[in-house]
Amino acid sequence: MSDDSSRRTFFFKVIKASTVTMMAGLSVAVQPSFAGEVGAKITKAVTTSDLGISVRTSVVRGAQMMDKLDGKWEKFSDDNGLGAERLKAGKPPKPKEIPPNMALNVDLAEQILVFSDESFLELTGLASDVLQKQINKVDGLVRKSFERSGLNLQEGSLTAEAFSYYCYCHFKSYCDIIIESKMKLNRKEFESILGNKLLPLLAPSVSKTLASLESQSRDFKSRSKESLSRSISAALSLTDEIMANLVSNGLVALAERNDVDSEKLADWTDDLTDIVLSIPLDGDITLNSQLLLQEQGFRLYPDFGRFCITSALQKSLAGTGQSISSDEYYMDNNYSSD
Repeated sequence: MSDDSSRRTFFFKVIKASTVTMMAGLSVAVQPSFAGEVGAKITKAVTTSDLGISVRTSVVRGAQMMDKLDGKWEKFSDDNGLGAERLKAGKPPKPKEIPPNMALNVDLAEQILVFSDESFLELTGLASDVLQKQINKVDGLVRKSFERSGLNLQEGSLTAEAFSYYCYCHFKSYCDIIIESKMKLNRKEFESILGNKLLPLLAPSVSKTLASLESQSRDFKSRSKESLSRSISAALSLTDEIMANLVSNGLVALAERNDVDSEKLADWTDDLTDIVLSIPLDGDITLNSQLLLQEQGFRLYPDFGRFCITSALQKSLAGTGQSISSDEYYMDNNYSSD
């Protein structure tokens, strides 16, 4: 194996179920100009000038990119048993059975909000009273609208729906402050700080696991097969622990991940392939606040599971020269590509 392992990449994606994502490409046919001399000049500028050629080239490249994206989406559908692929067995599969969410761990939920605020304050250097004032402002502006839609915020204990609402208020406050103060904030850095804070909360064994890795790493080179194998095993173990705690604490109804068999792991340690870890999360209680914030154009949203799992992967594979990327996809379990 080459000493340079910078090519090897660990991809990680969270698939949020029961929500539809729509992707569309728009094609507009070019019509001849009937505007006389002025139209002829415009046509000449569009077809012969450097700017016109550049724009047309970009359009062609955009169409090619959409074509590739469509092909990738079709492959993704086939790999996950959607569309035509799932009909090969003769009939569509039964709808996925998603259990109801377990009772929300109120103390843990409140701590997540505290960690979210701390992460934002740590990154921006703002005073806590400035943030709290903005949170109170957002709450005062939107509370009645949410209550009219059926949300009950008067109950004695924190409910899953109320937690999602408060997540919305806090994260919208972060975004409002960023916009109003014209602040430059690195979204990935915020996610990393928050993920690191959440990791011990959702994976209590993390300190012991990382300490064990560190002690074992003294016997192996950081990029040796043995070191990589131990690191990836620890990463998957922590991921499974996080998933289990997301469910048991009522944050999601169901969390699963694709199997990474020994053959894939062997190819990865030999630098022959990348690893893609897909984790469908059903019944994420913060899903509505995530979608609402993104629909409003904000880039910070409470994707706590992804933040925490990304942190677990990064810490487990630290020092091994691995590249880790993460993203989320929202999909409908009942989608058919036919």
